[in-house]
Amino acid sequence: MRLFLVRHGESEGNARRVFQGRLDYGLTPRGELQARSLAGRLSGMEVVHFATSPQRRARLTAEILGSTLGRTAVPLPELSEYDIGEPSGLTVAEVRERYPGILEAQRRGERVEFPGEEGREQFQSRVRRALDFLTAFDGDVVAVTHGGVVSAVCHMVTGVDLVRRGVFHVGNCSLTVIERDRRGRLVLARHNDGCHLDGLATAFDTG
Repeated sequence: MRLFLVRHGESEGNARRVFQGRLDYGLTPRGELQARSLAGRLSGMEVVHFATSPQRRARLTAEILGSTLGRTAVPLPELSEYDIGEPSGLTVAEVRERYPGILEAQRRGERVEFPGEEGREQFQSRVRRALDFLTAFDGDVVAVTHGGVVSAVCHMVTGVDLVRRGVFHVGNCSLTVIERDRRGRLVLARHNDGCHLDGLATAFDTG
């Protein structure tokens, strides 16, 4: 079993440098090129299951990959990005201006959520459901999703506390690969692999 986790290509939200959350942005021209480049790298793969987040930036990436894989991606709601709530669509500076108290509490290590935020426990539970489902197949599985989801999977597989932020950076259209070893344990075989993105990597990314 190998699970290929793909973060979507550069989105309009990435280009605007805003926190996206559940907002439904499309891809930029660079994002489309990133997806085509990754599609070339995945050419020839025999995939037993192909899944995607239902959000537009992921679906559009999956459509480009699917043209090479010869598969149509199946929407999996559990692969949706973390819902950050009210800060969705805001820049870093705007979040600092509107929610200084929450940010200060978070810097002190307190688990204070933004208004309308999904909640880490709920997020962790649904990502775990997605991981359990996708790793139950025999063979290669491709899933197009978001940076927050890929990072959460990496935390789960390696045993790193999900509260620790910034441990696993995930670039647009990068590859992260999860494998099952001979003892049946999930292992992180590859993380944030962007070798196919020569000259196409996103320069600035807030997630």
